[in-house]
Amino acid sequence: MRISTRSVRLAVLATFLTLSLGVGAATETGGEANCCYPGSVIYYDEAGAVVGVRMYGCGDPGWGVVTPRARAVDGCIM
Repeated sequence: MRISTRSVRLAVLATFLTLSLGVGAATETGGEANCCYPGSVIYYDEAGAVVGVRMYGCGDPGWGVVTPRARAVDGCIM
C-alpha cells in the first residue's frame, strides 16, 4: 500500500493543530491569556469621541465604557 504525500501532509497538519490547541489551552490563566503580543482596543461613541480603552497583555486593564464602535491597534497605547 502506498501513502500519498497529501495524506502525510494532512496528518502532519492535524497533529500540529492538535498540539498547538492543547498548549494554548494549557497556558491560558484565569480566562485571559497574557502571553504573547500586546494589543489595545479603543472604544468610541456615536459622535466619534473616545469613551474607553482596553489593553490586553499590557498589565493595565484600561478605562471607560465598552461600545460596539471600536478599533483595535497593535501594542500598548499608554
